[in-house]
Amino acid sequence: MNFNHLKTTTAVFLLILMCGPVSAYYLSIEAPAQVKVGESILVTGSTNTPPPDKIDIVFSHSLNVPLEIDRQSIQITEKGDTFFNVTFKTDGLDKGNYKIEGLSQSQRVFSAGSRSIRVVKLIDRSDMITITSPVWQEFEKILLIEAKISGYSENAIQMEVTKDRETIFGPESIPVSGGRVRYEMPIKSPGNYDISFSDYDGFIGRYSITSEERDHYRFTGPADDHDIADEPVKKTDVSDTIKPTPTDTPARPEMISGITAEVDVSRDNPAYLLVTTDKTPVVIQVSGDTDLVFEYKLSAAGAAIKVNEEMGTAPETVTIKDSVSEIYLKVYPYSFKASEKATITADTASSVGLSDKAAKAFGLPPRYGDQPEEKGAETPLSILPVLLGVILGIMVFIKRS
Repeated sequence: MNFNHLKTTTAVFLLILMCGPVSAYYLSIEAPAQVKVGESILVTGSTNTPPPDKIDIVFSHSLNVPLEIDRQSIQITEKGDTFFNVTFKTDGLDKGNYKIEGLSQSQRVFSAGSRSIRVVKLIDRSDMITITSPVWQEFEKILLIEAKISGYSENAIQMEVTKDRETIFGPESIPVSGGRVRYEMPIKSPGNYDISFSDYDGFIGRYSITSEERDHYRFTGPADDHDIADEPVKKTDVSDTIKPTPTDTPARPEMISGITAEVDVSRDNPAYLLVTTDKTPVVIQVSGDTDLVFEYKLSAAGAAIKVNEEMGTAPETVTIKDSVSEIYLKVYPYSFKASEKATITADTASSVGLSDKAAKAFGLPPRYGDQPEEKGAETPLSILPVLLGVILGIMVFIKRS
């Protein structure tokens, strides 16, 4: 008998017993190596583990002690290969390395070729950029985007704007001057707009600006947080009479009287009016059944001043104390959906009415027909030569007769 061969066979057999059976089951997951903070992580995978079993996909922060963030389970119901995909949200997470791991709830051991762990790096350089334009803006069909970029030496940056997860601008390069960005983007409707910036090194950050109509924001906008100090409870005798505390109600502006004009207005078709007066101060008031806005200029070359202080249907009023004889007005509703009649009143005015001169002061061509083209002055024919000619003709006729 060959004792050496027997020893070798015995050793191999014992080694197999010690190691246990080799698993024929696998688990493989795939995930992107880098993801921008705020975007979802898509994890795809497959396994041939038999039912009944569940595969847990665990998303955790790779710290000294891993911190589990989320977990999703896949039910195994059939034999053979099972393919799956899950997503994890990253909103509000810190940048850094995160781990995604696949585990069997039945604690099944997978083959050595399985890839059940992935490391995903969340990138976020949003602290480079500070938004300097208001994060809430009154809706006027323009979204003002102003930002300061720290330590940025390039002369352009890539910007993308989305609304309701739909891209409405870019990605497009916009100029950077002195580490600052300024861009006025036309918009069609109010809402929340997300602005993303990127450069040659990739994604920088995402920032939000809200555009709302003023009336809506008055009721839905954030309220200021104030710490309210605890006041000692006062003991009140039952015999005391409890009276409600009156609340201050904002006074509605009073309607004025004077020269009045009534016009049809919409946001796309404002009314342009000329107010003439030989006495100042003059009070001008615009009223109607909707929230109205008006702008006025004291000269054709002067700056336009907007008046929009009141809410709802309360009239807008301004007092002009400057010594002027003509005032140019532009009147329109606050809402882009409104089409209403507006009443314009001036208390000491000589006249109030639609005027091409007012339209021209606001940079528009004539539209009302009150400014006919000026023709060259014609020299009137003198009547004296005519009379002399008539007399001479009569004399010649008498002489010939």
